[in-house]
Amino acid sequence: MSSPSTPSTPSTPSTPATSQSHPQDAPVQPRSRYSTGTLPNMLRSMLVIGLFVLALVAIVPRTSQVPRTAVDAAAKASQVAAQTKWTVQLPRGLGDGWVATVATFAPGTEKVPTFTTVWTTPSGADIALKQAAAATNGWVSRSVDDGEASGTVQVSGRTFERFVADGAGQIGYVVRGEGPTGVTVVASGTAPEDELKAFVAALAPVAAAPSADVPTKSSTSAPG
Repeated sequence: MSSPSTPSTPSTPSTPATSQSHPQDAPVQPRSRYSTGTLPNMLRSMLVIGLFVLALVAIVPRTSQVPRTAVDAAAKASQVAAQTKWTVQLPRGLGDGWVATVATFAPGTEKVPTFTTVWTTPSGADIALKQAAAATNGWVSRSVDDGEASGTVQVSGRTFERFVADGAGQIGYVVRGEGPTGVTVVASGTAPEDELKAFVAALAPVAAAPSADVPTKSSTSAPG
């Protein structure tokens, strides 16, 4: 006699393995060296900009000096000589490249009446020629830009006191007038000394203008 069979326990259905698919990662682009903001990269950028600016400056035309209008220094000197009875001097025969750009007669340092002319030299520098009777020591000092005394020089038989203003890059020559009516002459400026010597070597007295050509009052002014 057979015994009843024990029902078998149903087997747990197996869970199918889930396959997870991952999309292939996209390639990562390297970061630009210039986007990192590091100091070397900033310096490189500044260098490139600087070179570009220098190139522009090199090709753009420009003038180094503002041209100044020439004046009739001889006419003004003749008027001053007639008005003051001074022995006024101006350079003669300087040649090309010498241009008078200022000619005034007015009170200067310590209110000393001063005849001033300014000349552009062939090298592009300037020489100021100042003349005054009864000039004070303060007037002389300011006329040579407070330069230090540096001996004397002989030019065309005349002895000039030499002053050097290193801070201003100027050299000045001075001949002092004798007595209350003697005219002191100062030539000073940024010109090379050989031009300064040529300038004072060319100084000569100016003839006074006829009285009808002399103005009753000067309308110009300049520092002395």
